[in-house]
Amino acid sequence: MSSFRVFTPLTQVLELVLPYRNMGSKALKGIKKINFNTKHLKKGDPLPPFNGKLRVYNMRYCPYAQRTILALNAKQLDYEVVNIDLKNKPEWLTAKSYFAKVPSLEIAENVCIYESLVTVEYLDEVYPRRPLLPKDPLKKAFDKIIIEAIGPVHTLFYKLIMNPESLTEDHMTAFHKALTFVEEQLKSRGTKFLDGAEPGYADYMIWPWFERLLAFKEKDDRATIDGQKYKLLTKYINDMLEDPAVSQYLVPNNILFQVMEGYQPGKTPNYDLLLESE
Repeated sequence: MSSFRVFTPLTQVLELVLPYRNMGSKALKGIKKINFNTKHLKKGDPLPPFNGKLRVYNMRYCPYAQRTILALNAKQLDYEVVNIDLKNKPEWLTAKSYFAKVPSLEIAENVCIYESLVTVEYLDEVYPRRPLLPKDPLKKAFDKIIIEAIGPVHTLFYKLIMNPESLTEDHMTAFHKALTFVEEQLKSRGTKFLDGAEPGYADYMIWPWFERLLAFKEKDDRATIDGQKYKLLTKYINDMLEDPAVSQYLVPNNILFQVMEGYQPGKTPNYDLLLESE
């Protein structure tokens, strides 16, 4: 089931979508504290009624969904979170995300877009306040190259969770090459963050994996980023931790470890640990 009916007449689609191109000021009014730690809905749980504000179908510990959350936080948009149990998905999820994945961003009732980079680029176009994507085409291109270049960081993280014994020298070489690329980009740009004096598109799109490396270095020193070799990257990570969009969504290391351990063979992650600890 698609996010909206394929055969909906174009005029009806435009009526739904076009008003949301001018929602920036409206979405910024009356912002309340976002509840990130809602119960993760599972099979059999009802779909919450749509209340008219932006909604993110999310999983609290998903680095891809975190990209969308960070963009929303940076732009100080008013939105709500509907967390999903990805190991026991509710039946209605495919109506909100065709591939039954998160994130999915519901911009009007039954009008959803999904895939993390797509949702962030959409938000940046519709809500121009606090722009994230560079205007310069070359810089924008290199921002996207950086996002692709940290693929080995993703690989390291998932192998540390699922099968740390499978990490090879080739994996570690690729990992350090990716770190060097980011270090060199920070040096050539000469700015506090990749996108300037405050974080932007590249910063928020790569951050979730660096946040997880900070946690997992306590479990496995292969996740450690050498502060002497990567001086700019180390300072950059510390600066990112202080950014309000990032800091309000951080997960304590002990909770992250417990959830990630649930992905090991024979186990099931408890997505509601943060909710239970409140």
